[in-house]
Amino acid sequence: MLAELQRALEIIYGVSSPQRVEDFVIGQAALAGLGARVSASEELLVVSGNAEIEVGLYVDPELISRLPELGRGGALEFLDRLLPAFAIAAEGVSHFLYLMLQATRDRAVSLLELEAQAEVDKFATGVLHLWKHGERRHCSELRSRLFDRIGYRAELSGEEHARYAFANHMARGYAAFLESRFILTGCLEGLLAELRRSYRLRAGAKYAHLARHG
Repeated sequence: MLAELQRALEIIYGVSSPQRVEDFVIGQAALAGLGARVSASEELLVVSGNAEIEVGLYVDPELISRLPELGRGGALEFLDRLLPAFAIAAEGVSHFLYLMLQATRDRAVSLLELEAQAEVDKFATGVLHLWKHGERRHCSELRSRLFDRIGYRAELSGEEHARYAFANHMARGYAAFLESRFILTGCLEGLLAELRRSYRLRAGAKYAHLARHG
């Protein structure tokens, strides 16, 4: 399912990476061995050195096990039961793909940039899942659940909490813009064009774009 999420993001944004997420998935033991928080449901680990980076993505296997059920029920099944697992997996794949694409261009990427893009990606993939099944009318509920009904892990540092909250704030407003401008009007071509334009912006330009349309 992680591979399917990567392909979905590549189609949405008109990009392609030779690195496939399934080849970089690591388990809980490897995560702990590298000093990362085992309590996290998703974690992208990056080790840099000698002009190269080593990457590993951990996603809670229990969450992944729920994802094959996508599409078997309606929108309420997706929103009520599967969305948490879907959002976490989409966030991890988003981090992986965005980092890989920037690395191939020798571009540095900040943690805030990764988080902001991942917040947008969760909404974009969720909306298009609903759209595919003829249920895009539920996009407002999706937006509310992703950006309004949220909580942050207690063990986050102040810096981490601020970063996640700011990324959420930027993406929340941008998602509302996408909803009113493209989704509710059924303009898929316009939605994809806007998402692709935003995706290719870097750091400050991306934040300004999200804020301007939020």
